[in-house]
Amino acid sequence: MEDIENVKCPYCGGEIQNTVEQCPFCGEFFTEPRIDNIKLPSIGQYITLNILSIGLYSLFWIILNYKTFKNISNVKDTVKLKFFFGLALVSAVTFFVNPLIFNIITKIIYLFLSYRILRIIEKFSVKKYNAPISHSEAGWFFFDILYVVYFLDTYKQRVHDPDMRNHMEFKGWLKYCIIIAILALIVFCANFLYVSTIL
Repeated sequence: MEDIENVKCPYCGGEIQNTVEQCPFCGEFFTEPRIDNIKLPSIGQYITLNILSIGLYSLFWIILNYKTFKNISNVKDTVKLKFFFGLALVSAVTFFVNPLIFNIITKIIYLFLSYRILRIIEKFSVKKYNAPISHSEAGWFFFDILYVVYFLDTYKQRVHDPDMRNHMEFKGWLKYCIIIAILALIVFCANFLYVSTIL
């Protein structure tokens, strides 16, 4: 176990404990703001894997990171997280019945689940780094779990500058909208082929 002792902040000279990650006097960070144990793919990897799995990768990513989100949440948020996570797992059964129905159901569940994850991250950031970061409602609504991945990918910058909510350029958002549209088209075609083989 690390010994706790008082030292001087190298930036402002204030007396602090050697275990703190941010100076309470000047706000400088001694370690990069982070959420430990997050399995974070690049946005490109996430989109590619989601397209190849017809939307199933989102659920796999949530399963991979569920414990991390649970560990940083309070009791009330943990209950909500468990509830929507359970719904997402149950909805996975519909993937094998009909991919289109799966994507419609999970879109609704992922909206609630991604919102809960974003709120957990925001509360954690205030508690640990005194950084009142917030998410973009449009980004959350249109991209749900993809937006959570993006939110985590830009987490360090958000903690350093809590006002940086929508810093992705229009071209970036347009690119992701086109990719999502392609994904929707693939899901539609897969569903059409599925229905055609039954009939």
